[in-house]
Amino acid sequence: MTKSTKERRKAPRVIAKLAMQIAGVGEDESVLTTESINLSAGGLQFQSKVSLPALTRVALTLLLPPFGRRLRRGRVVQCVGVVVRSAEIEHPRQKRKFELACCFTDMSEEDRELIEQYVVWRSMRRVGASRGGEDEAPKRRSASR
Repeated sequence: MTKSTKERRKAPRVIAKLAMQIAGVGEDESVLTTESINLSAGGLQFQSKVSLPALTRVALTLLLPPFGRRLRRGRVVQCVGVVVRSAEIEHPRQKRKFELACCFTDMSEEDRELIEQYVVWRSMRRVGASRGGEDEAPKRRSASR
């Protein structure tokens, strides 16, 4: 009998180091500033100095950078998520760190579509880079004086 290797995620995921904040929803309103590890339209993964129990509701704020032709300026995306995984990372010489994953539970359709487009854009850049294409965003010209 072999184990199934079928992907269980419903949405594609890309490596994405985005500035973000996590705030407790409910009694604990503390705010944690960190950066994401990866992102999909369904959720994200990040590291934290503190652990949050599974099923904890949190308010998430992400800074989505400009990308492609869709988004010319960075955009703040706010939503509610639920912690689905929290595991301590083994670092022998560093302070305790945790790797957490959250699924998005309450997000506007516009923001979800924007994240989906960002994930596709990042995926296409990665494919282009692996084929020897350029992995940089197009350079913008500055205004002449």
